[in-house]
Parts: sequence; structure tokens; C-alpha cells
Amino acid sequence: MRARLLIPLVALGVLAGAGCGRCGGAKKDAPPAPRPVALVNGEPIGAEVLARELREARAGEAQAEGGDTLRRGILDELVDRALLLQEARARSIVVGQDQVERAFLRVRAEYPGSNFDDLLAQQRLGQADLKGRLKDQLTIERLFEEQVFPQVQVADAEIQRYYADHAAEFEEPERVHVLQVVVSTKEEALAIRDRLRRNPQTFAEVARKSSIAPEGKAGGDLGYIGRGSGFPEVFDVTFTLPLNKVSDVTPSPYGFHIFKVVDRRAAARRTLDQARAEIAEKLTREKRARAQDGYLKALRERARIEIDEKALAGVTP
Repeated sequence: MRARLLIPLVALGVLAGAGCGRCGGAKKDAPPAPRPVALVNGEPIGAEVLARELREARAGEAQAEGGDTLRRGILDELVDRALLLQEARARSIVVGQDQVERAFLRVRAEYPGSNFDDLLAQQRLGQADLKGRLKDQLTIERLFEEQVFPQVQVADAEIQRYYADHAAEFEEPERVHVLQVVVSTKEEALAIRDRLRRNPQTFAEVARKSSIAPEGKAGGDLGYIGRGSGFPEVFDVTFTLPLNKVSDVTPSPYGFHIFKVVDRRAAARRTLDQARAEIAEKLTREKRARAQDGYLKALRERARIEIDEKALAGVTP
């Protein structure tokens, strides 16, 4: 659960807070409502909510664990969400409808055409339901922003220590800046090689006209590559190629390649100043995750959580 609290909004699962069994009058002939699987400070988590979470988890994860382990894990997530939303209400944290609408539009924009509506239909979810989930998720995020994250700080000494202790992470291998032309036949490749060797300055122009590779439109520019990139047996030849010289023809499963190296960077270690922002971001992310765990642990310790084991065991997707 802890990691999922910071997942993108598009990946939301079903939130806790199913219908209250005490709300409204029950008809005499209606079957009794199923018992909630849990009460979180008196707030019920319905069996139908857990069942739907189970269905979505199994549909979305080919290797999803099964049986009691999955059921218990999802219930823990629902309990955590309920606790966080209760805490947000207690602290009068409110998310405006305009923020919900913007979040909804961002989610919708990730699914072009009819894919968005198809996904909602597949999950048997209405737009109003999705907006409700988005509102809850935004509320939880604001709770963390106001109550948890301000206490998370990364000192410069921690950044320096990480840099010293993880030197290998900042080693950059030798890299070369490569242009290439790829054609489908060896005969065409040999003819282009000979023409380019006579006039290497036309390499980008020839790539735009003749290359079948995607970067051909950009003059065959592959950017900087490291040794072992892609197909090493194809691209490693560029590391022995003199600058601005046209290579021989190299075959690959994609065709026949001609290369030109326009720059070379020796292996080097990034400096602390170059790596500082990346390290700070990584340490902040890790500290925030631990702070979330600690915050949830504290909420659980003072909460009244009652789980109906019999009702829990009877929940199926």
C-alpha cells in the first residue's frame, strides 16, 4: 500500500468507503446486506469493495499472488486509505472540484480516441466514480504534502556521503556520437559507402534521402552511444572508427549500416556538482516513502480496526 499511495492518478484502484449499511430503511423482503469485512474507527469497508479490488488486481497483474495473501494485502490497502481520508477530514483538508476536473482531464488525455471510454466500460466504472476516486487520491496527496513532507529534508552532508559510497553509479563509459545510414541491400550499402568516402560531408544529406532507419529524417543522428549499446556486434565497430571517417558496411537484422563518428567522449566520473540534483531527488524520494510508512504506522497504532475474519474469507472476485 505504501508505494501505491504515490502512484500516478491513472493507476488508481478502488478506494475505501463503501455504502453504509445503516443508511436508509431496508425493505422487508430484501436480503440482508453482507457484513462489512472491516470497521476502521467505525467506518465500514464492504465486502463488495474488496471483491472489486481483487478483480482489478488479478486483471492488471499477470503474476498476482492469489488466495488469502492477495485478499489480506488489498484489505490492508483499503484500511490505510480509510485512515488517511479520515485524518484528512479531521484536519479539514479539502480538494476543490476544479482540481478534480483538471486531474480527470489529465487522465483522459493519456487514452486517445475511444480508449478512455472503453477502459471505463471494461472496469464497469462511470466518470462520476472515477472523479470520486481522483478526489480521494488528491486529498491523500495533499495530506502528505501538508503533514508529512515538510519534515523531510536532505542535508548536503548526506548527498556527499551518498556520492562517496556509490562511486560506480557516477562512472560514465566511453561514448561516441554516431551518424548512420541503413539500407536494405548490401549492394546499395557498398555504393553509398564509396560515395560517402569520397565526400563525407554529405553524410547527413544521404541519410535523409536513403536511410530506412527512424533517425534517417534527422540526418542519421543516433546521438551518443556507449559500448555495448543495442547490438554490440553491430555498433561496437564505431569505437574503433577514427573521427569523421566513413565505416565499412556492417550487416544487422535490420539491414546494412554505414557509420560516421563525429565526436568521442572518454570514460569519466561525473563530479559531485554534476550529480548533486540527481542524488538529492533520489534521497528525498526515499525519505518521503519512509515518512509515509511512519505516518501510516502511527495512524494504525491509535486506530480501532476490527476485521471480520469470516466475512473476509468469504470474499471472492
